[in-house]
Amino acid sequence: MKQNKNLSVAVLIDDDNASPEKIEDVMNFVACYGNAVVRRIYGDWTRKPLLGWKDIAKEYGFRMVQASSYTTGKNTTDIALVIEAMDILHGGQTDSFCLVASDGDYTMLAQRIREAGQVILGYGESKAPLALVRSCSEFLFSDRKEIKASENTPEFFLRRDLEYFDKAFELASDSKPEVSLSLIGGALKKLMPKFKVKRYGCKTLGKLYEKLDKYELVKTEKGIASAVRLKP
Repeated sequence: MKQNKNLSVAVLIDDDNASPEKIEDVMNFVACYGNAVVRRIYGDWTRKPLLGWKDIAKEYGFRMVQASSYTTGKNTTDIALVIEAMDILHGGQTDSFCLVASDGDYTMLAQRIREAGQVILGYGESKAPLALVRSCSEFLFSDRKEIKASENTPEFFLRRDLEYFDKAFELASDSKPEVSLSLIGGALKKLMPKFKVKRYGCKTLGKLYEKLDKYELVKTEKGIASAVRLKP
């Protein structure tokens, strides 16, 4: 993604799955795109484990939004964050967002912001679901140094080669909604001569595309995957 340093960004942090030690990295990431106009951290501030956030929030000018847990075992932080994100979106306060979270529950929020024509940045751990990562305009992994140490994992190769899978579908589709797996396989061989589906932790090409979340399989009457199409 081409960086635009003139964006006004709303930085929203879910403190239940983010570390205060990463706040400087978050702000440096946001600074590559623009100015963090709105800065908010969401959590139940009556909980002792969150005390480490308080000094950091003050140092970096974040508003600490109280998200009280009214029912034991239920997390209201994500609900509070989503509600305020929609208020900010409709209020026109910013033209972009940065969600600091690794929770897949934020996927629909990221998609909604993107569909509104705004830039949506993501920041979280490598455990973040692929659907959330791909719903963002740009996603920075907080544990990227650790990821480099394990670059031979199927997940690493899957993330690295995402653009090739999309390109193969585009080349093979010829503007058709459904594309046979054989045509996609042929396109991938041209794009990546050494392509092997096992490298990505999958037994078949159909399973690989299904794993990408963006696509769904088209099956025959006998239940055999024969083609791929984009999810509606």
